[in-house]
Amino acid sequence: MHRLRRRLTLFLLVLCAGEIFAQALPGPAPAGVAADVRRISLSGQWKFTADYQDWGDRAEWFSPQLNDGVWDTVKVPHTWSHDPRFVGFVGAGWYRLKFTAPAVAPGEHVRLAFGAVFRRARVWLNGELLGVHDFGYTPFEFDVAGRLKPGESNWLVVCADNRWTRSFGPAPPQQVLAWWDDGGIIRDVDLRVGAPVYVAKQKVEATPDLVAGTAVVRVQAWVRNTTRLAQRVKVSTEVAREQQWLPLPPVSREADIAAGATARVEFSFSLGRDQVSLWQLDAPVLYQLRTSVAGQARETVTFGVRRFETRGTQLLLNGQPIRLAGANRHASYPGGGQDEPADVVVRDLQLMKSAGFVFQRLTHYPVAPVALEWADRHGMLLIAEASQTHQPDQNLDDPELQAAFRAQHREMVERDWNHPSVVAWSVANEIAADTPPGVRWVKTMRDFTRELDPTRPVVFASNTVAKANLKPEAEGSFHGDFVCLNTYGATPQQNAANIDRAHALYPDKPLVVTEYGLRRNAVDDETERVDWFREMLALIRERPFLSGASIWSFNDYRSRYVGTSANGWREWGLVDPEGKPSETYHALRREHSGFVVRAATLAGGVLTVRMEPRTDFPIFPAADCELRVNFLDGQIRPLATTVLSLRPGVEMKTSAPAGAGGFRLEVWRGGFRTATWTSVNLGKPRAAPATKPALP
Repeated sequence: MHRLRRRLTLFLLVLCAGEIFAQALPGPAPAGVAADVRRISLSGQWKFTADYQDWGDRAEWFSPQLNDGVWDTVKVPHTWSHDPRFVGFVGAGWYRLKFTAPAVAPGEHVRLAFGAVFRRARVWLNGELLGVHDFGYTPFEFDVAGRLKPGESNWLVVCADNRWTRSFGPAPPQQVLAWWDDGGIIRDVDLRVGAPVYVAKQKVEATPDLVAGTAVVRVQAWVRNTTRLAQRVKVSTEVAREQQWLPLPPVSREADIAAGATARVEFSFSLGRDQVSLWQLDAPVLYQLRTSVAGQARETVTFGVRRFETRGTQLLLNGQPIRLAGANRHASYPGGGQDEPADVVVRDLQLMKSAGFVFQRLTHYPVAPVALEWADRHGMLLIAEASQTHQPDQNLDDPELQAAFRAQHREMVERDWNHPSVVAWSVANEIAADTPPGVRWVKTMRDFTRELDPTRPVVFASNTVAKANLKPEAEGSFHGDFVCLNTYGATPQQNAANIDRAHALYPDKPLVVTEYGLRRNAVDDETERVDWFREMLALIRERPFLSGASIWSFNDYRSRYVGTSANGWREWGLVDPEGKPSETYHALRREHSGFVVRAATLAGGVLTVRMEPRTDFPIFPAADCELRVNFLDGQIRPLATTVLSLRPGVEMKTSAPAGAGGFRLEVWRGGFRTATWTSVNLGKPRAAPATKPALP
């Protein structure tokens, strides 16, 4: 009888092998369980059609039996809004993909993951509706274990709808977004195959002690159990600095996770002085944290050790006050809108970093992951925003509107909270913040955000904070951790007056100008625009209470909004739609370098240079910089290059080669050429020609 019972138990265990995950014991992975998630890309060639007559549901376009031979072929990621065949279409767009699913070993779990679908997505697999996702910029996934046919043909259908709803889009009668509403599957799609108990998400909070030089790291891991049995597992983590694993005591916890449930596991550890390297603008050191469940199902995230905080009217990075320039950037690639190639994003961010645009809210929606990863690696400070397109006449007390924002904001925060480049969360842009509902919105969403992430300041971008005769508690900025002002005065003096009123309303808070600018098509020529920005910068420099000023915008972007040029682009940009910098870009690049040339003379075969760091705007945290001297002959042709360690305020001397008749000075900070001066325009600031200086 005892032997029969043992055999029956063994039989039941074998029968349930696909549902039982290894217990929390060290050692090799159990047979049939993958150590890491395998990602199988489903991006590429899909079938597509625009549903002009709202026929798709009635005709069951989600059915595997549908004949889609007359549908067009597109490459996913894709947005139909920029596809010449469907440009400007607003409605439902249908995507279909027939693919052969990979083999799945016993015990493995499969998820279907989307990077983003704009804006409302419905997803079917083999004719079965998997679910719906609202909000077009954040990732989502579905559990397809038991629904996918491994090794066989499968049909995946996505209906993307970019029409406005009560909780998204401009309120009547406007019905026009300020930027292009790019419908489609705008990020990658893949299958993720791995262990059935895995890390669904994790949050890393690294808090440095700036005096002791140490840091405390707190880790929260949400572990998902997709099996039908409760599991007791060991969750462990390990840390690397720039891919070099650090010798730490074992950091692990055991957790009981109910069947089909998710459990949060928390632990913390300390980093010693020799293990801490602060994440800084010009030396952004990155750490990697790898969390595993029972030695399997590993998940790795990147983080930085840094402190960003408010103190009186100052913003501080790692204890040092900052006053930095920035520029907003729309994802508006001519060939694909939100479906931007990674090299286009990187090109723009390189141009921004080189021109000193390092502290900004890039745009009004979660940006592509490649942008955040680049900002982490190269040093930018970003305010992340998931704001809907609120209008002054929208009811901010509407429960549906609030619920939609909470869901969208949560998705952004949980996606981005490990990025050291993200230093603050924004809960709105240009709402009616001088009304009781607007004030309530900011306070409510600030409190909600602090529940999600108490480690970062919470703000919103206001176009009401500069109004006259306001009381502090009657405007939403009262509840922000620092004040963000959008100002569009026709003249620099009008903008300065707005800045002064906002500061007078909240004299004890840091103030950041999150938007200001002048459209290219609002002036007669580029020289006028250069002069306007230089005058604006002079006024900013006279106001030491300003911690940042961000230009709208870095690039031109497509729009149907009032004031859009006849070519379909809003010409606010410092670069054109193809990424070509304007004279204004080059002028601002020098203005934002952080240095001033006090003297530069070439005499007797010796070049003497004295440079000083700016003490007004922008002010960068201290960093080692290089001064590269390019000697030129009488025909302005290069002769030789000398690299000096830049010593601010100290005369630097170097010998010139024979035949040198001029020179060009370049400041290099953190691997980026941030400014160029030539011998012909020293001492008389003026815009450089569009082809000078050469870009890195």
